[in-house]
Amino acid sequence: MSSAVSAEAIASKTFRVEQFRDPKLSEEKRRALESAEAEPLDMSVAAVLSAAKAQTGLADFGPADFEERLGLLLREVDADANVWRTAKAQFIGFCVKAAANRLKGRDFIKRHPSINEIAIDRPIFIVGLPRSGTTHLENLIAADRRLRYLPVYLGSEPVPAPGEQLGATAKDPRWTRSNAHWERMRSNPIMEALHEHSPGHACGENELQMPDFSTYQWEWMGDVPRWRNYYLAHDQTPHYAYGRTMLKAIAFQFPSERRWILKGNQHSEQLPALLRTYPDAFIVQTHRDPLAILQSVLTMRGLAVLANQKKPNIEAHVAYWVDRIEHMLRAYLRDYKAIPDNRRVDLLFQDIIADDIGSAQKVMVAAGLPTTPESTQDLRDYMAHHQRGRAGRVIYDLAGDFNLNLIDLRERFRFYTDVFPVRQEVKTND
Repeated sequence: MSSAVSAEAIASKTFRVEQFRDPKLSEEKRRALESAEAEPLDMSVAAVLSAAKAQTGLADFGPADFEERLGLLLREVDADANVWRTAKAQFIGFCVKAAANRLKGRDFIKRHPSINEIAIDRPIFIVGLPRSGTTHLENLIAADRRLRYLPVYLGSEPVPAPGEQLGATAKDPRWTRSNAHWERMRSNPIMEALHEHSPGHACGENELQMPDFSTYQWEWMGDVPRWRNYYLAHDQTPHYAYGRTMLKAIAFQFPSERRWILKGNQHSEQLPALLRTYPDAFIVQTHRDPLAILQSVLTMRGLAVLANQKKPNIEAHVAYWVDRIEHMLRAYLRDYKAIPDNRRVDLLFQDIIADDIGSAQKVMVAAGLPTTPESTQDLRDYMAHHQRGRAGRVIYDLAGDFNLNLIDLRERFRFYTDVFPVRQEVKTND
C-alpha cells in the first residue's frame, strides 16, 4: 500500500494522495530500488520475443511489422534515465505478455480458420475520455441479458495457451490469472477505489489491440511521448482490424447471437478507424467536465509516476495529459458528425449520475433494444450490487496537487464546453 494513503483514509474509505506536492520515497524503499539498478536488463525486441516464445512454446508471430512499434516502445523506456530499473523490468513484462498473446492468437486462428467468418453484428460502442463514466455505463448496460461484453480476463488473454484446459474447479485458467492480478492491484486501496479491474468486470476493447503494439493503452504502461507521436501519425485501421479478429476469436470460444456492448477511450480520437472497422456500429459518447477528467487522470496515472520515476517529474506528467485530453476532445469534435444521427447518442456525465438506469435505457432504445421488464430488472439488480463509491472515494485537488491555473485551464477547454454543456464539477473561483 502506498505510504501516501493514511490509516484514517482507509478507515473512512476516503483517500487523498499527498505526495504530488512534494514527492519523496522512504529511505528503505529508495535503498531497495537503488540496489536493483546494477542488475543487467535486456530491453531489446529480440529478448522480448524470445521470452514470449519460451513462455508459450510457439514461434509464429505473423507479419513482422509490429516489431518496429515494439522497438520504439522499448527503446524509449530504456533510454529514460529517470525510470527505475524495476519499472523498466515491469514494462518488459507488459511487452512479453502482449507478444505471448500475439503468438497464442496467431496459433489459435490457424487451428480454427472459421473464426474469420464470424460476424460482429451492430456492436454498441461506449466512446469517451478516461474517467468520464464509460466503464460504469458499459458495465451497467452489459447487465442486460440481451447483450454480451468483453470481461477483463478475456481482454487480458483472448485465447488460451495451447493445450490449456479448464481446471478442476471449472474456472478458466485465464480467469484465475486475472483474479490474481486484481488481488495484487486491490491490495492498494486507492487503486481499488479508482478503477475496478476484477476478472468478470467489463473492460476496454482497446486491450485487444495491445499484441499489435499500437493502441493508446501503451501510454498508460509507461512514459512514451515519442511513441505517442508515432502512434498519432499512423492510420490505426489495421490495428483496429487486428482487435476485431481477436474479438471474433473470443466469440468463437463463447458462441452467442447476442450483440456486443464494448467501450474504448481511444475511440474518441479514432472514430474514422473505428467506423471503417465496424461500419454498422452504434456509438455512445460520454461527456464530462474536462477539469474533472483531468484531476482523476492526473491522479490515477500519477501514481505510476510516483512509483516509477527516480525524481517524479510532476510538471511533465501534467503537461502531457492536459495536452492528451485536449487532443482527444478536439479529434472527437472534428469527426463525430460523420456518425449518422440514428447511430449516435451523446450523454452528459451529470445525466448519467442523475439517472443511471434511464441513461442506459436511452442508449438501448436508440440502438434498437426496447425496454422490457426483464431488462429493467437486470439493470436494477446491477445497481443494487454496484453502488458508486463502495470501494472508497478519492479526494482531488487539481490546483493544489498539480499547480494548475484553473481559470486558464477552463478557458483552454472552452472549445469543447461551448458545444457540450457539461456541468462544471471543479470550481475555479473566478
